[in-house]
Amino acid sequence: MAQHGPHDEPSEHDEPVLTHAMMIAALNGVLADCGYPPVAEDDPGPAPLPRDNPADRLIEDARHRADGIVAAALETAVQYTDAALDRAARTVISARRTIAGTVPAPPDLAPLPPADDSGRPVGRRWLAAATAAGVYLPIADAVAAQTLDVFAACLHDATHAVPADLDAAYRVGTEVVALGIGRPEALPATMSLVLDHLADGEVLGRPARQVAATFAAGFAAALQARTLAQQESLHRATQRAAREFQLALQHSEARYRRLAYYDPVTGLASKARLVQRLRQAAHGDDPERHAGVCLIELGGYGAIGEQFGAEAGDHVLAEVGRRLRTVAQHPDYLIARHGPHTFAILVQDSGGVAHLADLAERVAVALAEPASLPGTGLTAPLQAHIGVVDVAAAGLDAGQVLVDAEIALRQARAGTGRWAVYDPQPGPAGRTGGTSVTGLVTGPPTYQPIVKLGSGRIAGLHTRMAWRHPHLGTLDLNRIGQLTGDRDTTTRLAGSLLHQACRQAMQWDGGKKGPFIGVDLPVHQIGYPDIADLVREALTGSGLPPKRLHLHLSGIDAVPAGEHSHAVLSALAALGVRLVLDDFGTGYSSLAYLRDLPVHGLRTPAGLLHPTPAGAEADRELVTGMARVAHALGLTLTVHGVDDDVRAATLIGTGCDGAQGLRYGAPTTPHQVPVLLRGSTLRPLLGRENGLVAS
Repeated sequence: MAQHGPHDEPSEHDEPVLTHAMMIAALNGVLADCGYPPVAEDDPGPAPLPRDNPADRLIEDARHRADGIVAAALETAVQYTDAALDRAARTVISARRTIAGTVPAPPDLAPLPPADDSGRPVGRRWLAAATAAGVYLPIADAVAAQTLDVFAACLHDATHAVPADLDAAYRVGTEVVALGIGRPEALPATMSLVLDHLADGEVLGRPARQVAATFAAGFAAALQARTLAQQESLHRATQRAAREFQLALQHSEARYRRLAYYDPVTGLASKARLVQRLRQAAHGDDPERHAGVCLIELGGYGAIGEQFGAEAGDHVLAEVGRRLRTVAQHPDYLIARHGPHTFAILVQDSGGVAHLADLAERVAVALAEPASLPGTGLTAPLQAHIGVVDVAAAGLDAGQVLVDAEIALRQARAGTGRWAVYDPQPGPAGRTGGTSVTGLVTGPPTYQPIVKLGSGRIAGLHTRMAWRHPHLGTLDLNRIGQLTGDRDTTTRLAGSLLHQACRQAMQWDGGKKGPFIGVDLPVHQIGYPDIADLVREALTGSGLPPKRLHLHLSGIDAVPAGEHSHAVLSALAALGVRLVLDDFGTGYSSLAYLRDLPVHGLRTPAGLLHPTPAGAEADRELVTGMARVAHALGLTLTVHGVDDDVRAATLIGTGCDGAQGLRYGAPTTPHQVPVLLRGSTLRPLLGRENGLVAS
C-alpha cells in the first residue's frame, strides 16, 4: 500500500501515486534501519558553464555565421552524448552476456516462488514491469528475461543464506541498473516484485527486508552514478563543443578581418584599414604630434593590364608592395593599397614635412626601377607620382586627409618632380604645389677650405648657406626646392647666395689668381635661362673673375635630357665659370657623359672609402684609377668629406688633386677666412684632434 505524505489529501476514488520524493524518503528509512547512509533527494548537477562575455565589437557578418556554428555545436554535443551512452550500453550488454555465459548459476538455489496467476516466471514479470515504466532494453526479450531470472535467483539465494548475503544483494542492485533498468520510475515496480519474490508467503522476514534494502541501496547508488556519468559526459561534450565553437568563431573572425582589412593581391592593408588607423590617430592627446600620408600612384598600370592581362598587372602590384615594404619598415608606418593602382603610406608619428619628403624621395627611388613581366622577358616602367600630406594628429579628419593627399598627388602629376607636398594655402598661379616657405630665416654662411694635396695650400673655399623654417627645421637650397616645387623662391634664394659668395670672395682677394669659391646650385630646379642670368648678374655685380667661381652640379644636373640638356651647361661654361660634377661615382654619374659635357672637374665623396685600415690599399687603388680617368679627360678630382686619419692617409700618393673635410679645415665664418688665407698651407697631422698644421 502506498504511503501518503503529510500534505497529500487523496480522495477515496484516487489511485495511489508514488512520487520520486516519496520513494527516496521510504528508501532512506529502510537504509537507516540497515545502517547505510541516506541517498540525497536532489543531487546537485555539474556547475553550469560560465557564460562568455560577448565581444565589445563583434563583426555583424560573423554574428550571422555564429548562429550556424552554435546550432552545429549543439548537434555535436547531442551526438557526443548519444554516442557515449550507446557505447556504455553496448559495453554493459556485452559484459552481461559474457557473465551470463561464463558464470554458472548458484548450485543449490532455493526453489523459486510459484509464478503469478498468468503463469509467467519472475524474469518475464520483471521485464514487463520495467517496460511498463518506460524502460527499453536494446537486447532480445528472451535474453533480458533470462538475465532477470538469474538476478531474482541470486536475491532469493542471498536471502536464505546464513547470514544473509548483503554484498550479493548490493551487486545485483547495481547490475540491474547496468543492464538498463535505470529509470527512477522503474524502482517502485522493481521493489514490489522483489519483495513479493523474497517473502515467505505473506510474511516478509528480517533477512528478506535486509536483502531488499541492500538491493535498493545498490540500485539507487548505481542509478545516481549513472546519472552523474551521463551529466559529466554531457558536460564534457558541451565543453568540447564550446571550445570548437570558440575556435571556429575566432577563425571566422580572422578570415573576415583578413578579407576586410588586407588586400589579397599585395598582402598590404586595405583602404578600410588605412581609414581605421587614421581615425585611431585622431584620438591622441598630444597636441604636438603629427601624422602624415604619402599617396602613391602608378601611372602605367592600366596599359600593363590591357596589354599583358590581369595576371601581369597583379604581379606588378605585388612587386610594388614588396618594394614599399623594403622602404617603409618602421613600426609607425602602415602601407596600404588605396585603390586599383594607388598605394598609401601612413606615418602615425610624423617628424614633419621634411620627414615625409625624405620618405617620398626614397619611395620614388625604389619605384624608379622597371618591374619584370613574368613569361614575357619584358619589363614595365613604373611611373610613380606621390602626394604628401602632414597634419596635426589631434582631431584630424580621415576623409579630409585623403582628399588633401589626392590634391597633392594631382599637383605632383602636373609638376616636374615626382612628388609634391600639400599646401593648405597655395601660392599664385603656375606654382606646381608644395608647402609654404614663409617664415624662413637666413643663417650665416660657412666656408670650408679645399686644399691641394700636393702642396697643402688652400685652393678654394666651399660655401654653404642654410635657412631655418619654424616647422621644417634647417634647410639648404636644394631641400627648399624639393619641398616647395616653387621655382621663383628657389631662384630668388639662389641669386642671393651667388651674390653674397662672389662679393665675399672679392673682399678676400680681388686678383685673378685668388682662391676660387665653390657654390652648390640646384640647376635642375632653377632651369634655363634663369640659371645663366643669375650667374651673369652675380659675376657682373661683384667683379669676380669667372674662373674663380666653381658651380657644383649634382648628378641629375649633368644628365643630358630635358631642361638639363647640353645647352644649359654650355651656356654656363660660356660665361667662363668652372663646372664641377659633384658626387661622381654615385647616383646618376656616368663616364659616358664626361666626354660630351662641358665640365672641368669631378668631386667624389670620401664615403666610398673604407673607414678602417683593412681596406686602405684597395681604396688607394680605386682613387688612383679615378684620378687617372679624370686626368685623361682633362678634369680635376677632389675628394670631399675627408674627416678622419684613415681616409686622409689613403689619399696620399694617389694623384688626387684636392681634398676637403674636417682633417683639412672645419667650416668657418667669413671673418675667419682671412686668417686661413694668410697661413696659406694646411696639411693633415695624423693622430691630432684637429688634424691641421698651418705654415
